[in-house]
Amino acid sequence: MGCVCGRQSVIIQGQKFHLMQQIGEGSFSYVFEARNTADSHQYAIKKMSCHTDEEERRARDEIENYQRFSHPNLVSLLYHEQAQYNPNAHVTSIVWLVFPYFKNGSLQNVFDKQIKFSTRVLLDLFLSICEGVRQIHEKQMAHRDLKPSNIMLLNNSHGVILDFGSMKPASISITTRSEAQQWQDWAEENCCVQYRAPELFHIETNSLITCQTDIFSLGGILYACCFGKGPFDDVYSRGDSVALAIASGRIELPVQSSTYPSIIIDTMLAMLHTEPDQRPTITDIIDKLSTASRLAMDIA
Repeated sequence: MGCVCGRQSVIIQGQKFHLMQQIGEGSFSYVFEARNTADSHQYAIKKMSCHTDEEERRARDEIENYQRFSHPNLVSLLYHEQAQYNPNAHVTSIVWLVFPYFKNGSLQNVFDKQIKFSTRVLLDLFLSICEGVRQIHEKQMAHRDLKPSNIMLLNNSHGVILDFGSMKPASISITTRSEAQQWQDWAEENCCVQYRAPELFHIETNSLITCQTDIFSLGGILYACCFGKGPFDDVYSRGDSVALAIASGRIELPVQSSTYPSIIIDTMLAMLHTEPDQRPTITDIIDKLSTASRLAMDIA
């Protein structure tokens, strides 16, 4: 049960996997490319080393988040298991999660290679991501950490959202100053700074955090799909304040913004609005961009 055979293999729910190489790392987790020794198929395996009861709770919550969904644009949890307590390693438990392996990599890998999308491919791919987000929001949840490295590619027109470790209820009511500080600290730790909604940088007492945080992040992803990098990546690279840049509401558009139909740019800017209630809903976005996709198809 979750035992490690030597240094390079692990048995999870009766399946033996050979750990080939590390391909990712989180705050208390590692992700490995792995091969099932029975059929030689590739998988991605996440190893979560829990040092405290709180980390164990977070691992259980993440598993529950995956189990909420069965959708082609949301990653599937194939196997999971919790290993025995290991006092010599100063951990309370080790949790193993097994996922499909995406050989085409992530959306961030595409941007790193400076690959440009045609309008049709961009719309098809982004709409597939939006369908995954709609499923999350329909379950009254919010992802909270949407970013290009959390979008895996089946192909040019099909994205799959992963990493549900930051997923929380869609609406979070903040009633006290201590709650506000607690959630602000949580956002600092769990939400990528370049794609973080402005309301998560400074959380007010007697406020409501909604799933519109995901819409802002999606706006940043759409910007990156158009221009190869996020709207605040340069600010981050220079070491300037991303929080101030996001709060300003000023979105600089590269010259090549004229390459794409105005409906894409206008929708993207609406998604990046500093006020959550001024952003479109996920259904609004799908409706608008589906229309743009049909137009792109007619032109093609």
